Amino acid sequence: MNNAVSGYLDKFGSNFLIAAMIPSLGLVISILTIFEPILQPSALINAPNSIYQGLGVGVLVLVPTVIVGFTLTALNTYILKFFEGYVFFRYLPILAYRQREKAKKLIGRKETLRKRISVLESWSSNPTPRTKKILRRLRNQYYEIAANYDKNFPPEIEHVLPTEFGNILKASEAYSSNRYGMDGVEFWPRLRQVIPDRYQDSIDSARNQLSFLVNMSVLALFFSFLCSLPVLFILGFFSLSPASTLTYIDVFAYSYRYLIAGLLGLFCFAFFQKASIYSVGSFGIMIRSAYDLFRLDLLKHFHIKMPDNSVQEFHIWKNIGELLTLGQQSLTFQRLEYLWDDAKQPPLEKKQVG
Repeated sequence: MNNAVSGYLDKFGSNFLIAAMIPSLGLVISILTIFEPILQPSALINAPNSIYQGLGVGVLVLVPTVIVGFTLTALNTYILKFFEGYVFFRYLPILAYRQREKAKKLIGRKETLRKRISVLESWSSNPTPRTKKILRRLRNQYYEIAANYDKNFPPEIEHVLPTEFGNILKASEAYSSNRYGMDGVEFWPRLRQVIPDRYQDSIDSARNQLSFLVNMSVLALFFSFLCSLPVLFILGFFSLSPASTLTYIDVFAYSYRYLIAGLLGLFCFAFFQKASIYSVGSFGIMIRSAYDLFRLDLLKHFHIKMPDNSVQEFHIWKNIGELLTLGQQSLTFQRLEYLWDDAKQPPLEKKQVG
């Protein structure tokens, strides 16, 4: 038990350090550096009778870093939902429209290729070498487009989300249902119990990389917002104060460091946001692979007879899903027949004699 708790705490510490603490530390150091004329941390540390003088600059950096890090960890699910498009972007119809148009374009190209392949196959009972070459080229194009759609968009067009990030993750969530009849939301917590530790570590590593990039994006955008405040204050004071003696050169001299830092923050936001899209694709592949490799191990834990083919397996998972999701409220649930090993078979109750 102690080993299990210790292992969990070690993993949590590693996850927290990579995904939250490092981005938080970068934010705190950037703020203390750029806002030094306003915050003056060096003067605060060197001031007589200052509490920070005895504690040193480490506490001045460490305390806000830990606070921001724990905040990011607590809001991790919410932040991911934001990037997926469930929180804010859902109120911007233009974004959802653009994503749906991209999906429809791929679907249209895919269906056009399917029809051309079908026509060539029906017309050519004994295809010539040229026809075979054309068919091979069309099938390769169809495979490429169909695979591209499967990786980047959910199967149903009405489930397309406003962001590219969200659609890639949504496509990964729909993979198990589309391939095996397994509802990803219901079965993933159960599947994790049978995934080997080595593969689980790989999933955690991919999730940490994704969280790191997402957190860096959020903090870079927040840093740009902070940098805009002094610039707006200086411009407002210059334009609204009739007695101001500031010139445009003075305004630029006071605000250039914040302006440059804010633009750099926006660049970092764009960079890490783009990198997170590639990372969520890798994370989605790990999730898909987990279902491919370990779903039958989960079926053994349900003590259900192994299917003879993929069609039987699909119906088994759909049936178990009905049981888990709806229970007695299901209209299509069919009785499950359990399979027990001799060593695990529950003992029969003995009838009392007399």
